[in-house]
Amino acid sequence: MRKVIDKKTACMAVVMLIALICILSIWPIRMWTSVLETSPGGDILSEREEINFESTLMQQFVSQYDRLNSIDVYIDEVEKGRYVSATITDEFYSNLVKVYVDTEGLELPGYVNIPFEYNMEVGKNYYLKLEGCRSKYYPSLESVPDGSGYVGSVYVNGQERPGRHLAARYNYRLPISKLASVKLMAMIIMITALLEALIYLYFRLRPGRNNLVTVKQAIKTIVNPLIILVFGVLMIMVFPLKIFDLRVADIIFYEIGLIITAGMALYAVNHKVIKHEEGVSFWENISRNNKLVYIPMMFSMAMAIWYACTYMNDLYDIYHTMSERRMVIWLLIMIILTFSYKEVVNLYNLVWAIGSTIFGIHYYYSHLLPDTEKEYDLHNAILKYGIMIVILGGVIVLNLIRLVVNAVKAKRYNEHSSSDKRLRLSPYGFVVIVFLAAIVIMRNTRWWGVALAVIFTVLYIRLFVWKNRADWIKIVSGGLMTNFAISLIFSLLHRYFTGYVSGRFGFLFHTVTVTAEYFTFMGAVAAVLLTAKIVALPNGIGVKKVFFSAWKEIILFGWISAYAIFTVSRTAILALGVCTLAVLIVTSVYHKKQFIRMVAVMVAAFLICFPAAFTLQRIVPAMTADPVFYVIDDADEFVRGGASWGNSNFMCIERFVNLFSDKILGMDVSDYDYPNDYYNYDMNGNGDPYLDYYGNPYEGSDEQQQKYGYNIIESDDNMLASTHLTGAELAVLALTEQPNEYVDSSNIIDVLSNGRITIFRSYVQELNMTGHDQMGAPLPNGEIAVHAHNTYIQVAYDHGIIVGILFVIFIVFGMIWGVHYYRTDHAKEPLALLPFAVIVGFAFAGISEWVFMFSNPMTQALMLSIAPLMFRSLQKK
Repeated sequence: MRKVIDKKTACMAVVMLIALICILSIWPIRMWTSVLETSPGGDILSEREEINFESTLMQQFVSQYDRLNSIDVYIDEVEKGRYVSATITDEFYSNLVKVYVDTEGLELPGYVNIPFEYNMEVGKNYYLKLEGCRSKYYPSLESVPDGSGYVGSVYVNGQERPGRHLAARYNYRLPISKLASVKLMAMIIMITALLEALIYLYFRLRPGRNNLVTVKQAIKTIVNPLIILVFGVLMIMVFPLKIFDLRVADIIFYEIGLIITAGMALYAVNHKVIKHEEGVSFWENISRNNKLVYIPMMFSMAMAIWYACTYMNDLYDIYHTMSERRMVIWLLIMIILTFSYKEVVNLYNLVWAIGSTIFGIHYYYSHLLPDTEKEYDLHNAILKYGIMIVILGGVIVLNLIRLVVNAVKAKRYNEHSSSDKRLRLSPYGFVVIVFLAAIVIMRNTRWWGVALAVIFTVLYIRLFVWKNRADWIKIVSGGLMTNFAISLIFSLLHRYFTGYVSGRFGFLFHTVTVTAEYFTFMGAVAAVLLTAKIVALPNGIGVKKVFFSAWKEIILFGWISAYAIFTVSRTAILALGVCTLAVLIVTSVYHKKQFIRMVAVMVAAFLICFPAAFTLQRIVPAMTADPVFYVIDDADEFVRGGASWGNSNFMCIERFVNLFSDKILGMDVSDYDYPNDYYNYDMNGNGDPYLDYYGNPYEGSDEQQQKYGYNIIESDDNMLASTHLTGAELAVLALTEQPNEYVDSSNIIDVLSNGRITIFRSYVQELNMTGHDQMGAPLPNGEIAVHAHNTYIQVAYDHGIIVGILFVIFIVFGMIWGVHYYRTDHAKEPLALLPFAVIVGFAFAGISEWVFMFSNPMTQALMLSIAPLMFRSLQKK
């Protein structure tokens, strides 16, 4: 950043960089798209169908491409009301995505564009369903020409209309063609060459202006205006354009969030770097050569945890196997990166790499499943990953053999160095080894324990002989934070922040329970990074300088805390609070008079970052319009696909406050009054509809609806955000507020914990000394509890009571030894409290959930973090 270059070089480099970004956006990113319109080609007929509250039309069609942009439907007339309700369903009639289209001001008869932006499976059957939305309208039909196979029958109220289908055009979003891409890239190259020539000519004619600048100054000149432009445009979109919301509270909150985020970005670009003698972050005081190795190590660690997270989302064994093997591959790569150049590049590894690769390719193709087999692609991918594990594992095994041989030789000839003699297995290291051996011996058909024991034992052996082992805590901190950065980017691009059905944000996961576990250990690491930075500062330093020095750690802790709050999960909030409090207490014991300042900074971090995180998570995914939903995600059909940026089913301030007050504080603040079909309701009055279900003027009663057995208060009247409970909310309440049959209603703790006390008792009754081959314990009502919802009970159930006791010792002694490690080593390693913080988070989360398993991200974080505790000291002597 401080390298000095002339302005000509800086300008030419900037132009080249912009050109490269533009070319990459065309290929391979393929950001630029075009819309392809397809039509069955029939003639529009005079026939039309009446659609209202009682009448529904469904048109079958086969997806031609993987992204449905929109469907243009020919509407002859909108007789009552103004909205068209359109839904895409799958072949089993399950709603996938639903939109309302306001026809006010459109020229009818004519085509009405219904936007979807929904990812589809090519060749699969779908249905377009048209319904009334307090309206009455007439879509037209058209004839069925030859060769229109991708459009099937049309059904009105379940009755097929032979020889007819809906008059519609199906529009798909596709990347621009190869020819167009080549032309566009050629144009970019030509413009770039012209600009480079002009820059060269300008500075040749005016050499006096070719001053020297630093790389940082050049970056600031380009990035600062870009930041101002981007956030300025977003602020204008929030207000006065009101694209994301119409309500005053949300507009003000989003503007504040954007201002804060812009301020963070501008400060990140323009701040002066403050150097510290202490290594108070995972990046400071690391040599440049080591950084070149540590970066891929951190990334490998981050990817291993990423695939542990995907494992938690997988619902079937075949997907579990894929995620687990990918995770193992990245762990093996991380271990290999601890090798020296000679340990990697040698004859033994060369022979193994060539031989194993040749045999692996032969084995792969000889065992490849043909495409006629079910899930052939998944099985073949699993086979490929298994071969990669064998190849990478072989390199590590060869290294271990060489280590053993060298150790025997050194002992034989008494060649141990004095520094080696100072490094010994700690008492806690002995506990860890015994526990890992126990879960292997008492595995009871479970091989994941063997994999966990083998991989992490190998890692600990490597760290024992690794010359840079003193930096391991920095690497773990960087790896975990890298994973959070990757996950945050994914979330901002692909995870909608929705207000319904449950309104609890799952981040990477389909359940907020696992999300709570994730933010527990991430928050623990962030708390350690922040407290380490604060206590490293002089006692008399002002508040302003504290923020200038610790701004990265403040943003990190504040952002993680905000996302933990988004889950509206008592587990997440309580676990993160316990971890943070433990870190504060232990730190303040060895750094007197720092407790108040640390608490104040953490509170300020959350208050500053919450509006920024909320605003970006609400706005950015809606703009990218490429959501990722899991099989059991609870997002409703109104916010799937490319939902309108202002869709009221996205999260808003009012909805979040109500949800948080109800779930966390037990307070009923107010009703949430805001519909999707905004012009159907008097939002400035008492919220009553303007029209009844049939599109007639609403007169304060629902006699017509009552005649057909409907009640406006209890039914889902095609809006999920209304003045009353809707069908979607009632379904959630039925699932969450009615206790399971096995819950002991006389025990308030059992009720509040959703039956966990009953589950604990059922598992405890089944405990024995040898463990069980299969998971699952019978509940009082005869149901089977798949797991114990308690890590300590689960380990004892799986492996036997003795192993369960060893596990408790493993955790409790880990916390004690973590404090001891911090007491003895915090002067040399300010991040020495990280193992303790992660163990505390793991221990607390384990009370109510099963978090100890090879492919659980919390287990990965735990086993990586305790490595420094395995030895009496990981510091260089």
